[in-house]
Amino acid sequence: MHDYPSLVSGALQLLFRHFSQRQEVLQAFKQVQLLVSSSDVENYKQIKQDLDELRLLVEKSELWVYKCKLGSASSDNLTKKDKDKAKSGKKVGKLKKDATLTYNHEQGSAIDLDIGPTIEPTAVGNYKTMKAILKRLSALCLDDVLPFPKPKKHEQRLLRNMGAHSVVLELLQIPYEKHEDTRMHEILRLAHLFLQAFLLANQSNQALLHKNLDLFLNPGANIVHGLLDAETARAIFQDNISLCSEVTDKVVQHFVHCIETHGRHVQYLRFLQTIVKSERQFVRKTQDMVMAELVNVGEEVLLFYNDKSSFDLLIEMMRSERHLMDDNGALTYHINLVHLLANCTEGKNVYTEIKCHSLLPLDDIVRVVTHPDCLPEMKTSYINFLNHCYIDTEVEMKEIYTSNHMWKLFENFMTDMALVCSSVSDRQHSDIVQESYITDTVMNIITMFFDSPFSDQSTTVQTRQPVFVRLLQGAFRVSHCDWLTGSQKYNVEQCIKTLSEIAKNRGIAIPVDLDSQVNTLFSQTSMVRKHGRVWLMGKTRRDSQLNQTSRDYRGIIEGLQDIVTLLEEQLRPLVQAELSVLVDVLHRPEDLFEEDTDARHKCESGGFISRLIKHTERLLEEKEELLCVKVLQTLKEMMTIDIEFGEKGEKLRQELLARYYKKKERCSIQVNLTHPPKVKTGEHGPGSVVLGRANMTLAEVQCHLDQQGASDLVVDLIINNSCGKVFLEAVELGIALLEGGNPVIQNSLYNRLIINSEKFFGVFHDKMREAQSEIKATVTVSTEDIKAKRDEKDKAIKSAEEKAAAIRKERKTGAAGGLHEALTDELTAMLDNAAMSTKKAVNIVRNSSRPVPVDSNTEDESSRKDSQGLSATDDQGSGPGPGQSSGPGQSSGPGQSSGGAGQSQGSIDNLLTLHQHQHKKDEKKMSPDVSIMQQILRFLQLLCENHNRELQNHLRNQSNKNNYNLVCETLQFLDCICGSTTGGLGLLGLYINEFNVTLINQSLESLTEYCQGPCHDNQNSIAMHESNGIDIIIALIMNDITPLSKYRLDLVLELMVRQSKFTCRRSYRVIGYISDNWFVEQCL
Repeated sequence: MHDYPSLVSGALQLLFRHFSQRQEVLQAFKQVQLLVSSSDVENYKQIKQDLDELRLLVEKSELWVYKCKLGSASSDNLTKKDKDKAKSGKKVGKLKKDATLTYNHEQGSAIDLDIGPTIEPTAVGNYKTMKAILKRLSALCLDDVLPFPKPKKHEQRLLRNMGAHSVVLELLQIPYEKHEDTRMHEILRLAHLFLQAFLLANQSNQALLHKNLDLFLNPGANIVHGLLDAETARAIFQDNISLCSEVTDKVVQHFVHCIETHGRHVQYLRFLQTIVKSERQFVRKTQDMVMAELVNVGEEVLLFYNDKSSFDLLIEMMRSERHLMDDNGALTYHINLVHLLANCTEGKNVYTEIKCHSLLPLDDIVRVVTHPDCLPEMKTSYINFLNHCYIDTEVEMKEIYTSNHMWKLFENFMTDMALVCSSVSDRQHSDIVQESYITDTVMNIITMFFDSPFSDQSTTVQTRQPVFVRLLQGAFRVSHCDWLTGSQKYNVEQCIKTLSEIAKNRGIAIPVDLDSQVNTLFSQTSMVRKHGRVWLMGKTRRDSQLNQTSRDYRGIIEGLQDIVTLLEEQLRPLVQAELSVLVDVLHRPEDLFEEDTDARHKCESGGFISRLIKHTERLLEEKEELLCVKVLQTLKEMMTIDIEFGEKGEKLRQELLARYYKKKERCSIQVNLTHPPKVKTGEHGPGSVVLGRANMTLAEVQCHLDQQGASDLVVDLIINNSCGKVFLEAVELGIALLEGGNPVIQNSLYNRLIINSEKFFGVFHDKMREAQSEIKATVTVSTEDIKAKRDEKDKAIKSAEEKAAAIRKERKTGAAGGLHEALTDELTAMLDNAAMSTKKAVNIVRNSSRPVPVDSNTEDESSRKDSQGLSATDDQGSGPGPGQSSGPGQSSGPGQSSGGAGQSQGSIDNLLTLHQHQHKKDEKKMSPDVSIMQQILRFLQLLCENHNRELQNHLRNQSNKNNYNLVCETLQFLDCICGSTTGGLGLLGLYINEFNVTLINQSLESLTEYCQGPCHDNQNSIAMHESNGIDIIIALIMNDITPLSKYRLDLVLELMVRQSKFTCRRSYRVIGYISDNWFVEQCL
């Protein structure tokens, strides 16, 4: 209740922490790290000593870090002797400055060689101490295993728990003389190297450093610092798909701008390569951002050798080994630039493909790759670019299949194949890059070219049969090289398999001896796969015997994890009960004070809640975003229907309430947890539910919060914070206020929006547009999926016709039990699955009529579990389902049955199938920009709940200078997420899946609420819009939603219920589009 904002914020921090003591204890236990071995104890002691010393040096850096003092003194106050000294000092300083700029750390340590300005011996000792500490910390993070060091997860976690990264980040912000202090340059370089080692293959550490990303986006940094920042920023995003998906335009623009200002350095390109592709997955949104920024900047960044003179320069650089070895040379930059463009076009990105066609045409690619002096690094980047930009595309590139470009490249490929096959047997002098180019890049593009659906339509293969046969012979020769690794051998065999299948399908004559050799190769490969699992199991048994000591340590650590898991299960109801007491306090804050006191009177009149709401917006000005989110969540919890905390949880609640209020009548109020929530007599609907902790109905609590300014807070936060967690919490608070269609809240929001609705609706309009752009950029349906769906449909029709013919035949012959015999095992299983799914759908529809809101997290988790269970049932016989774990507890170990030889033979294939299935499943998950539409559409639906005509019309027309028609925007969003913007209304099943079907349902519910009443203007706006909502609904009715209907029929039925509600007001138009035959087919 105080007027000093900082004091109020501190009091809120203390208040929230007071009611989360058990939660803090649980979090502390989760972060406990055991020091099992003696080396762990020694490392801990050394780290603690180093960090204490380093922290002290950083805090006192102003006292010993070199600073140029003469420049700060006034020349009028200096004597002649001082001026002469200053002049000589400037000369020396200039020489040292030049020495600093030309000095390279590879020449030796500036600290050890004492290069730099003259400083006191104490300061020299401090520099040496910092250097030694940073080197020790970096060495702890990595195992020096050549050629690639491996991260030590245990030590990385230990450093994180001890806050080593925080001290180093403070070190990076020490002010110093950038042009003169060479020693400090080395310290900062070592600090960056430590952070890069600290981040290597550790997503927890990456998420921690990502919060401080702005420290590495310094536009005023010089070249040296800019390159170090780029390398550390790259380490933050390396192999972290979640962080790469959150990259903003600001980050991309900064590093592209660094190329303009600092020159063409490969470190900036490598950062861009990292963010467009991570964990072998492309990020469509980042691809578009990087490509757009590169094209906007133009020649300052894009370095190509297209004309005659520049091409000769490129050949000359490839002939010179000096340029090849120079990591900052033009040749290395060009190779990495082409590699970046290849990454930007990967994954059938039509937007980036079109832009890259003009940057690097086919003629230039062939001219560079087929040149005798072309390096294997250059060939690898160019062929990868060719593969992703011209072959593995969504739209057919006819030129690549009809011209001679690919066949010229095939001739060059065969030359390189012969070169690697005849290489020396001494592996120390072998060309690893050339071998990798052949086995990975070349084999991949050959497989992709002939396996492409567009290649089937080309007749060029028949006219090039001799070249095709030689290509198969070359690949077969490569497969017999004894230096092939497992992955390389797999790539070569896949290429041979593709070529042999093409030869059989196209009728290409293959020499008999070559054909028999290929068949022998595949039979041998099958035998290897059959016995591979047994060998791997034996290897695991041997490794376990050798690593008995580490296994004991692992058992101790796993024992601690089991204890933490058990503790979490025991404390979870107590944590929730303790947090819920804060909500009780907010409902009755006046009971905390004595009667007839000023504080009690203020609380009775709503002063405490009013002050809390008003201060929430100020928290963002103080950059207390986390505290603001906690306040919003607590206000939302005040409108949550009473939940069960269990016997222990409820006992703790009553003890805490008795302690705080010290009144028997207050602590005697207990919530009846064994019966459904009470409903106030004479009222109905969700708003009539009585909240036991408030002793008021939901509608009364909503109105009370509205009187204290909660509705205004929602509007202000949405307008001023259009992104981030605060925006999401503000929308969810608005949903809680409007739950049940409270007319008082609707009227309050309407009155506020009449005054200032342009910015408010503009935010939602922009969010819808961003979601549509994200869907168009990330959701794709390949031609293979379309072909597979068509083949599946044809197969299903054929199967149905055969079964119908069999039934008719049995009926004609009059055989007894004919219909019973037609019910095969397969059909019986299908009927059983359909019955189970229908039962589930009926239960969902029944539960949807209940007014009790369900927590979104719990609902998502339960639906996810259901989908996993059904998927596991559906995938029997094909390995683990997408929701099943393949961990040690469920896989067949050495002491378990392996399921016979058949299971062993298919184990590797099952693992590959599982990996591909999981990869496709991850691709279908919605990004945050799209998933937030669930809350936005629910909020807009509740604004119009109970046929609120004013807000229905206001969503369509605000009568402002900039009008935002959110009714049509919602329709366009539905149009986009269903895939009809691609002209594929008949392919709805490929766009609708278990991850977005809930969002589609919410879109239909919102559109339904916009039109109910009826609101003729909104109905006409939807029906007459170019997206034409009627066509979408007809497509949802008439098209088969497969494959979703196979394993989640309940979701499909729920979708049908939603679309039927939407079309009930326009049913005559829908029926007019549907033929009588369709009704007959559905009934049959």
